[in-house]
Amino acid sequence: MNDHRNGEPAAAPIVQSSRPRSATLSLIAKSLFATILLSGAMAIASYTLSNGIGQHGDDVSSSELQARLAAFRALKPLALSQVSTKDIDSAVQGMQLSSTAAVKLKEDLLKTSSIAPSPPTLSPQNIPDTRQQVPQAVPTQAQALRLRLVWITLWDTDVEDGDVVRIESQGYSRTVRLTKKGDTFAIPVPASGVVNITGISDGDGGGITVGLASGGAKAIFPIMSEGQMLGLRVKVN
Repeated sequence: MNDHRNGEPAAAPIVQSSRPRSATLSLIAKSLFATILLSGAMAIASYTLSNGIGQHGDDVSSSELQARLAAFRALKPLALSQVSTKDIDSAVQGMQLSSTAAVKLKEDLLKTSSIAPSPPTLSPQNIPDTRQQVPQAVPTQAQALRLRLVWITLWDTDVEDGDVVRIESQGYSRTVRLTKKGDTFAIPVPASGVVNITGISDGDGGGITVGLASGGAKAIFPIMSEGQMLGLRVKVN
């Protein structure tokens, strides 16, 4: 029976929540933390995609694949930039050779750097008596195939996704993980006139995308697979 005072109804009883106040605050804190985490994840994802970090593997269309193959087949021998005499020491140092191999290479470069001088032009007035002429030594094969170093740069022509290749030239071999910036180093000029590139690792997929440059000349290789070897014809001006 309701108690009435002065004709006014009694106030409704206050119902206390069965959930402790500390539990309610904890639930609110967890909700806010989850919201902050979600917002942060969305911001990171947006930044990643906008900066290209979220791209995985190379995505080369079939038409571009065919175009690269046709362009490579039509390439004339690539003109390589020779290492100057003053830069030989630094070039050899950057070839990642053992100390013994570096010394041997410098010795070979020195041995084959001197080319036999051309005989003087003779006029009728100064032709010597051939009966007293001493036979001239024939230039050795090493002199004919003079050992020289050239600069090359290898880089990833598409997405930098961990593609790895191996370059081989005149007994020199080096494995390179391709980057967009590229790696520049010296290699010996191949006597065969061909520098070989072998695909080692396809990174995140889509094929190995490699370019080779020397000085102002460059060559874009066809899309390569792991284990595939391609030869690039080269020359030195």
